[in-house]
Amino acid sequence: MLEDKLAELALFASNASPRADVSSPKPNDGRTASAGLVMSFGSFHVLPYQRLLLEGDRPVRLGSRAFDILTALVERAGEVVSKGELMARAWPQTFVEEANLKIQVSALRRALGDGQAGHRYVVTVPGRGYNFVAPVSHEEGVPALPSPTMAPAGMHNLPHAVTRMIDREEAVAALLSRLSRQRLVTIVGPDGIGETTVALAVDERMTASYEHGVWLVYLAPLGDPGLIPSTVATVLNLEISTGEPLLGLIAALKEAHASAA
Repeated sequence: MLEDKLAELALFASNASPRADVSSPKPNDGRTASAGLVMSFGSFHVLPYQRLLLEGDRPVRLGSRAFDILTALVERAGEVVSKGELMARAWPQTFVEEANLKIQVSALRRALGDGQAGHRYVVTVPGRGYNFVAPVSHEEGVPALPSPTMAPAGMHNLPHAVTRMIDREEAVAALLSRLSRQRLVTIVGPDGIGETTVALAVDERMTASYEHGVWLVYLAPLGDPGLIPSTVATVLNLEISTGEPLLGLIAALKEAHASAA
């Protein structure tokens, strides 16, 4: 089944709030978040549909809440976006304290190197919200990235860690042990506790354990489960039949495995 195949390729992290990470990007300036939309500033590129932040051609690790906040700010660069709007974007239909927003904005600033080497991106407007002050360009066409193919052990598409993981070694060790016995593991927990950070740390340590490496598949933008097979195939650079995408993915995986043997 597809679940067995996916379990060999990625470790999925999810939040306790079922709506937290399934909402597609919703640009507020009238633009459509097409698959090729790129918003660029400085050396960074924001790909809303893929939920990906690049510095040059290198993926930057950023939590889902911080990414939602970044997208909301970049979409309205030069405008003040209220705290309420940002919290509604990052935590839809969920009540959270304002302190959670401050934590995510701080994480975003660290990831961008805001305030370093003269770079300024996110400015606090007291009593109102935040303003993205860097010039932003919008274009269609995803920046060229290394092609994620079925590759020798040790290869992956995991984003580069920009912060150090703290006090999560026991959780990582427990998950590594569980993964040696079970093929599918789900991580759950309260918003902001660090499920994604732990999952990615586990993935990094597992890359050498899999012949074809470890590959990260973003499912958050998908509103239709039927799109999962084609999304996985795209990440693995596999061609599948559009008529029966699930069967096509399974066949393509078998063929790739056989050719690599």
